[in-house]
Amino acid sequence: MSGSVRLQTIYVALSLMAATAVFAHEGHHHHDEPARSRSEQEIRDEKLKRIGVSYLAQVKPIFQKACFDCHSNQTRYPSYYKIPGIRQLIDSDIAESKKHLDFSNDFPFKSHASVEEDLKAIGDEVREGDMPPFRYRILHSRQKLTKEDKAAISTWVSESAAILK
Repeated sequence: MSGSVRLQTIYVALSLMAATAVFAHEGHHHHDEPARSRSEQEIRDEKLKRIGVSYLAQVKPIFQKACFDCHSNQTRYPSYYKIPGIRQLIDSDIAESKKHLDFSNDFPFKSHASVEEDLKAIGDEVREGDMPPFRYRILHSRQKLTKEDKAAISTWVSESAAILK
């Protein structure tokens, strides 16, 4: 086979492979997808940042007072924490609480759920009065949520959920 024929054969083969690739993708370009996904992620990140700013200003001080003992790395241990048995109970409660929702690193919170599910759960707990738990409230009455606290949290949850939609 002469050099000229060999070059023509290679040219035809490359042309067929290029045509097959174009038709197989029907004009779809892979590089378009990451740009669109990244843009959607950037939009979501901006929304989460906005919610985080309002959390810091409106809700974090309330959570620090009433929630951080169990849901963060900033636990203020009571004097009776040193009593054997009590210590293990408190440590167990804190570990379990932080598995569900950990406020240590601000918003978005570390949890086993999505941001939207976290917001819904916080709203439900505040509305139903389940947090802090009864046995905690008995011994820590000053950490109880006031009507104003509940209203501020509920407003933040509603506004945040609306931002994410």
